[in-house]
Amino acid sequence: MAPVQLENHQLVPPGGGGGGSGGPASAPAPPPPGAAVAAAAAAAASPGYRLSTLIEFLLHRAYSELLVLTDLLPRKSDVERKIEIVQFASRTRQLFVRLLALVKWANDAGKVEKCAMISSFLDQQAILFVDTADRLASLARDALVHARLPSFAIPYAIDVLTTGSYPRLPTCIRDKIIPPDPITKIEKQATLHQLNQILRHRLVTTDLPPQLANLTVANGRVKFRVEGEFEATLTVMGDDPDVPWRLLKLEILVEDKETGDGRALVHSMQINFIHQLVQSRLFADEKPLQDMYNCLHSFCLSLQLEVLHSQTLMLIRERWGDLVQVERYHAGKCLSLSVWNQQVLGKKIGIASVHKVIIKIDENDVSKPLQIFHDPPLPASDSKLVERAMKIDHLSIEKLLIDSVHARAHQKLQELKTILRGFNANENSSIETALPAIVVPILEPCGNSECLHIFVDLHSGMFQFMLYGLDQATLDDMEKSVNDDMKRIIPWIQQLKFWLGKQRCKQSIKHLPTISTETLQLSNYSTHPIGKLSKNKLFIKLTRLPQYYIVVELLEVPNEPTQLSYKYYFMSVNTADREDGPVMALLLQQFKENVQDLVLRTKPGKPTRAGTKRKLSDDSCPVESKKAKRSGETCAFNKVLAHFVAMCDTNMPFVGLRLELSNLEIPHQGVQVEGDGFSHAIRLLKIPPCKGITEETQKALDRCLLDCTFRLQGRNNRTWVAELVFANCPLNGTSTREQGPSRHVYLTYENLLSEPVGGRKVVEMFLNDWNSIARLYECVLEFARSLPDIPAHLNIFSEVRVYNYRKLILCYGTTKGSSISIQWNSIHQKFHISLGTVGPNSGCSNCHNTILHQLQEMFNKTPNVVQLLQVLFDTQAPLNAINKLPTVPMLGLTQRTNTAYQCFSILPQSSTHIRLAFRNMYCIDIYCRSRGVVAIRDGAYSLFDNSKLVEGFYPAPGLKTFLNMFVDSNQDARRRSVNEDDNPPSPIGGDMMDSLISQLQPPPQQQPFPKQPGTSGAYPLTSPPTSYHSTVSQSPSMMHTQSPGTLDPSSPYTMVSPSGRAGNWPGSPQVSGPSPATRLPGMSPANPSLHSPVTDASHSPRAGTSSQTMPTNMPPPRKLPQRSWAASIPTILTHSALNILLLPSPTPGLVPGLAGSYLCSPLERFLGSVIMRRHLQRIIQQETLQLINSNEPGVIMFKTDALKCRVALSPKTNQTLQLKVTPENAGQWKPDELQVLEKFFETRVAGPPFKANTLIAFTKLLGAPTHILRDCVHIMKLELFPDQATQLKWNVQFCLTIPPSAPPIAPPGTPAVVLKSKMLFFLQLTQKTSVPPQEPVSIIVPIIYDMASGTTQQADIPRQQNSSVAAPMMVSNILKRFAEMNPPRQGECTIFAAVRDLMANLTLPPGGRP
Repeated sequence: MAPVQLENHQLVPPGGGGGGSGGPASAPAPPPPGAAVAAAAAAAASPGYRLSTLIEFLLHRAYSELLVLTDLLPRKSDVERKIEIVQFASRTRQLFVRLLALVKWANDAGKVEKCAMISSFLDQQAILFVDTADRLASLARDALVHARLPSFAIPYAIDVLTTGSYPRLPTCIRDKIIPPDPITKIEKQATLHQLNQILRHRLVTTDLPPQLANLTVANGRVKFRVEGEFEATLTVMGDDPDVPWRLLKLEILVEDKETGDGRALVHSMQINFIHQLVQSRLFADEKPLQDMYNCLHSFCLSLQLEVLHSQTLMLIRERWGDLVQVERYHAGKCLSLSVWNQQVLGKKIGIASVHKVIIKIDENDVSKPLQIFHDPPLPASDSKLVERAMKIDHLSIEKLLIDSVHARAHQKLQELKTILRGFNANENSSIETALPAIVVPILEPCGNSECLHIFVDLHSGMFQFMLYGLDQATLDDMEKSVNDDMKRIIPWIQQLKFWLGKQRCKQSIKHLPTISTETLQLSNYSTHPIGKLSKNKLFIKLTRLPQYYIVVELLEVPNEPTQLSYKYYFMSVNTADREDGPVMALLLQQFKENVQDLVLRTKPGKPTRAGTKRKLSDDSCPVESKKAKRSGETCAFNKVLAHFVAMCDTNMPFVGLRLELSNLEIPHQGVQVEGDGFSHAIRLLKIPPCKGITEETQKALDRCLLDCTFRLQGRNNRTWVAELVFANCPLNGTSTREQGPSRHVYLTYENLLSEPVGGRKVVEMFLNDWNSIARLYECVLEFARSLPDIPAHLNIFSEVRVYNYRKLILCYGTTKGSSISIQWNSIHQKFHISLGTVGPNSGCSNCHNTILHQLQEMFNKTPNVVQLLQVLFDTQAPLNAINKLPTVPMLGLTQRTNTAYQCFSILPQSSTHIRLAFRNMYCIDIYCRSRGVVAIRDGAYSLFDNSKLVEGFYPAPGLKTFLNMFVDSNQDARRRSVNEDDNPPSPIGGDMMDSLISQLQPPPQQQPFPKQPGTSGAYPLTSPPTSYHSTVSQSPSMMHTQSPGTLDPSSPYTMVSPSGRAGNWPGSPQVSGPSPATRLPGMSPANPSLHSPVTDASHSPRAGTSSQTMPTNMPPPRKLPQRSWAASIPTILTHSALNILLLPSPTPGLVPGLAGSYLCSPLERFLGSVIMRRHLQRIIQQETLQLINSNEPGVIMFKTDALKCRVALSPKTNQTLQLKVTPENAGQWKPDELQVLEKFFETRVAGPPFKANTLIAFTKLLGAPTHILRDCVHIMKLELFPDQATQLKWNVQFCLTIPPSAPPIAPPGTPAVVLKSKMLFFLQLTQKTSVPPQEPVSIIVPIIYDMASGTTQQADIPRQQNSSVAAPMMVSNILKRFAEMNPPRQGECTIFAAVRDLMANLTLPPGGRP
């Protein structure tokens, strides 16, 4: 073994391990000279190997063996693959174990290796010395004895010295070093052409096997190609006949297209081996080409058998499973397979149990290809199929098996066709060859989708059935039965014939509203004639007519196995007691004959009765050529059945409606055909009279009705449309569709699926709608008769927008932007009114929605449209004003801060009576009167007795005086009578009454609305539901005089006296003429005196201007003391004055800077001031304040230790609560300080939003010591007049209640002033300098003042977790620094000084928010 070199370049000697055991003393004896020479020659001939190279060789060998395994193992069985893998692992392990041993030994033999190398080197040197001596001795004895010196090369020296070249160099050097010139292209072609001739001559003279006839000679080569086996390229190296053939290239053409994945089946190493083997045969054999073919052909046949076996195993594993089995495989000889193994299938078909396919090599003639044998032999029924099953040139085992079973499947189908022909001699089944199947027509004529397709499963050989629409369970039963016995196909085909007939019937009526069932639960099935029909029948339920069925009976046709006859019956049933219970059959009648004529030739002019029954011919389509019927599906449509269903579905609803009309004794013309026979209708001759309307209205309605027709429409045919044609419409709307001479009204009625179409419910709904039309028509007729005499203002105020006999829509208002719809509700038996907006006002709320219920009740009590319009006219302006009042609940209005109180509650009492509740304490009654006025009274007083109060409400003191400030000066006479009500009762003078009557009473001969001829004894305009005088009891001063709040004589309402008589009160102090503003233009509602507060009494709303002279016969008004029940007497206001009274506006009499931001109406300010005055009276009793009795009504006087206070309503406006302060010691107070205190009370304490806790906090401030109160007044001055302190950085606001953003010491809204030994109050500071788009910064500062020490500090109250602490820390530091730098003096308060210093020095960081 040659030495091995380690990685540190050490050489491992082949036998170096043997000399290491002797030690240094036992040196080996020097070898003899001959042995030394041999050892040196061996060492020189076999040098050592590096260890890395040796490892690389081992790895390459293992890798190449793995590649060979990957190519060969997929074609072997599982056991063979495992054996090969184990052998490979064992060989590789042994190699690497030897390598490991060698490495371990080499690492441990370092010293021995060095000694061996030294010894070897010395031996080599000795050998060289000896060899040199021998060679020198030999030269001296043999060669040098006769040696002579050559002559000098003088010519060569001259050439070199003169020319510098050596042209006389020997030619042998050139011949051995310089290669010869290549031959030219022409010489190459000539050589190859000559070689081709040699090859052709050689082939002609050689015994060539016939299988190698496919050859090509070109480029000096001959190429033999055997398709599917191999391709060999040969040549010869000379023209001598004895020169053997040379194999240049060998290519194996066997390939596995199914499982080979495109890779070569033979490894390159195997091809090289075969190449060498064939070449050796070509050298040694007498018939080289024959022997080459035999060798290669044998190898290729074995390879083909191996490929087919591999395909079979994969086929079993992936697709066929146990349906194909390998009976026997002998490598290189034969392969036997079995298919359709009945033992595997577990069934018996009646033929051979096992079918075999055998593939083998012919042992007698090896040159033949693979031979195919079938056991049992294939039938000769189809030569093409048999021919395909005998070839394997495609090298696909699956295709071979399919071709084999395909031929056998064709044989089975032929046997099945013979059985069918025995049953029906005229059967028309056909066998399809591409996919082994037979197509059997079941019911002639039969389309392709209706035929029974019977296939043969190529894998198992079993019959498989397919029929469109047939359930899988039936198909499985058919397969099991026919596979057991093929003759059982006959009863199955007879059964499928009836099934297909039913399917055709179902498909023919699929687009119609029906439900088809083959069974129907009937309670009297056994006794009814329906039970005598054949078992093959079909029940067709008409879904729109659930009580009717069409029964189809299917019968056999004699001597025609593929024909059916149909009989049709009409059956009616009663409704079941419960939803899932059986029904009872009633009528069963067969359709009459000659129905074919009815289907094809129905005359349009002759209507068809619903009860017409005809008989059908034997089939829905006459029998034509069977092949022609196979191409189309039109004959599968049963048009006779479809016609029956459509005819019943169309006619039976009209029959039902006709019966219902006849039962209700409504005359009609019966069912009529319209539109050229395509539609039906029922025309009524007369509609029954309606209840609740007059005979005259009924006659007028009957005269106007021209036609009433019922029709069916819609896809589901469940929608009835009743068309009513009217003439002489009493009203014409503004719509263009209502301008013609006649009007068409369409009433639609939807039938539910659970109800029969045309039942009693449709007639009842129609009669209800007719009653609605009649009810509304009576009101419209009366309204139309009143239109010529309607007042002009109502004509301008309203217009008829739509009248379609079912609904009356009126638009009203100055812009006609509001609408009212009137229609009769037949369910509730009363008129229904709905309100809305149109035009530019669309989307807004109608102001009359507030009194919608009252309007509806009034109209149902007195259905008069003119009266309704008058009420709308009289209430529109007041309701517009009332709807502007705030109705949102508010918190913190009383001492219970968590309780919400609604500011105003609008409580309609009737259509003209609105009650306003203010904070659940005060109540205002507003009565809408005609001629643009309203009557307002205190609703806290009972309507029946002014000495009693309504429970839950309190009288509003001073309400009468406040309302009189808004009375128009033209009504001064009325105000005079009202003022006298404030005095003790006294009779009114006769001259005074006469003057009122002469001025206010209209001419007696005028009558607003004369009685219309033809009416039922009533005026067209009736009185409102509740007259004011029938509900309001007279006050003590009203017992013998008329109330000033009575109705206007020109009003369309009929007035009722207290005794119940209708008539005009002669002494009613109402304004006559068109309007109060037109008679005295100087006092129109647009007068500025009614809109802006004034301080001069001459400009009061009660005083007239120079042009507003009072009547000469009326004395000037007297200011008289009020009575407690004075506000119960109504005050008459115009609509404009009411709008001013209820419209939010700034507080009159205040500078805009002092007025608060909360806008409210004058009425809210008055009632709020009254509530605040009531709260103040209760607070004075609770606090440490001394109440002073006052003789002035409505004035509260009290005093503290240092001040006397007087609180009363402002005499100019009665809208603010004013405080008048008088100090006990005038020297301690300045006049401007007292004015600031009074203004602060008027604007910040007793002003909007009128909170009781602000009064509590303010009264606590009034009870504070004088020096503390004065400092608080100075802070109030900074709040009221912020412009006077320009040097300060902040504005201040004195918080009388705890704001929501304050530290959580108490609930928001609680009084924010605590006065004990220490004083706690809250200030809100708002930064002056802020960017306009940005909200100014505000902080809440709780300040505590210690009365004992006189220090002012910020209260230490825990803040909320999410609030910033930067601003409170800065405030606290500023106040502490001020206290340190300005120590308090005895008797001096530091509150104002500390707050002013804080407002001047507080600066928040940029961008910081509190």
